[in-house]
Amino acid sequence: MHGKRILIIQQRNWGVNIGHFLAKKLAKEGCVLAAVTYKKSAHEFHATQKDVHYEILINNDEVFEKPTRYVEGNPASLEAINQELGIESIWPLVAGSREITRSYAEKFYYNGRQQMSDEDIVRYVQGAYAYVRKIFDEFKPDAVIAPLLAEPSHLLISYMARMRGIKTLCAVDSRVNGVWILSESPYEDEGAFHERVDALNAGASSENTQRAEKYIAEFRKKLKIQDYLVRRWKTQPFFKRVRMELAPLRRIWEWYTRPHTDCIATLGPSLDCRPPRIILRDYFTKKLWSRTARSFSYYPQESVGRYVYYPLQVEPEVTLDVFALYFKNQRELARIIALSLPADYTLVVKDHPDMLGFRPPEYLKDLAGTPNIKLIDYRIPSETVLKGASLVIAPNSTAMVEAAMHHIPVIQFGEEGIILKLPNVLKHTDPSTLSACIKERLRINLKTPEYERRLKNFVAAAYDTGFELDYISAWEDAKEDEREKIWDMYRAGLDRIL
Repeated sequence: MHGKRILIIQQRNWGVNIGHFLAKKLAKEGCVLAAVTYKKSAHEFHATQKDVHYEILINNDEVFEKPTRYVEGNPASLEAINQELGIESIWPLVAGSREITRSYAEKFYYNGRQQMSDEDIVRYVQGAYAYVRKIFDEFKPDAVIAPLLAEPSHLLISYMARMRGIKTLCAVDSRVNGVWILSESPYEDEGAFHERVDALNAGASSENTQRAEKYIAEFRKKLKIQDYLVRRWKTQPFFKRVRMELAPLRRIWEWYTRPHTDCIATLGPSLDCRPPRIILRDYFTKKLWSRTARSFSYYPQESVGRYVYYPLQVEPEVTLDVFALYFKNQRELARIIALSLPADYTLVVKDHPDMLGFRPPEYLKDLAGTPNIKLIDYRIPSETVLKGASLVIAPNSTAMVEAAMHHIPVIQFGEEGIILKLPNVLKHTDPSTLSACIKERLRINLKTPEYERRLKNFVAAAYDTGFELDYISAWEDAKEDEREKIWDMYRAGLDRIL
């Protein structure tokens, strides 16, 4: 590791709580470091800390405000950018940024209209490309470490690294509870885990096969909810709930008494930059929408006959904006699925619990009022819905993993590569042939020895190549012991690719 040159995407609070910890470990190993930071207050932390030295330290927010900051001469044309990155167009990269493609100023929780003009978007991409190329030309990284790959500049870095034969490591949930793995691509479809699944399916053996069998057996007895979801849905202590209720008043006070460090002039209001009117709008709108969702007249699940299940996804989120770019309109996708079902099937739709208070009442009404769609209560456990489902269809979803454990076939519209390694999942992207695909999937028999073997291989591969840790507590709470485990994971990943 000594002398290796590592570029770290120091993303917002991840960069402060995890990324900086990794940087210190890498520096101690003798690595040379560079970083791109996101969020001005986070950049200030990295710029003023004394623990590590960065040969190059660039703040992406600065490029939002001044796209020409790193441009020398004329900015690169979009054609030149596409060619150097090995892509067809920059526009799919832009879709991953909620700040660019949706307006927070006009509506809670974002509306569908872009917040930057096309001309400003192009200038930003050209500016980000200029600093990314500067890093690769001058710093010449041997590897890239990232918390996620969603923002346009993340993807610029990832694609330029790929074109230059450099790997990007990104920690992702293996979908086996408590196990995290390293992905080497924006779509989570490359890395040690994927190679291991393929090897096991081809006949290799694993020391974790019995452990995988036990995991699957326990899952079938009782649904294993991912650790980070348990943490998110857990009832908060009383004092914390009080703090959350009073938070808008604190934020308004801070607006008038502190500098607006994280505001970006070219973007206007955002989650990091909310003037008092936006704070109050968000607070009361979320309260109203939460009340509406709780009291909504959902269709009783027990009254549904034969059905296909569509679990709605959180949005905006990378699972839609990057992995399922062409299927991110979930209402329209639900309508298309409902139209494509056999005559004796209906489409059951359930919202994601994390979207409570973030969807307008009209959204729920429109879904519930669409032919052959039954919108059921978001509070019904996923396991209960799956037990009655003949098929699961979605852009991407954790429910697809749960379906695998219960021999339920799945159609996935998105590109998310970990899910596609499950033996019950088929990728399908053509709405015009969806009806035939659904009929075929409804006829398939998954209760076979080969299916069980491949399902065990999926779980065993996660244990073989992954690391058991509480990633979210390390991210949100900076827990030292969990950060040590994350370092072990990245250290192993770097040993693999360097």
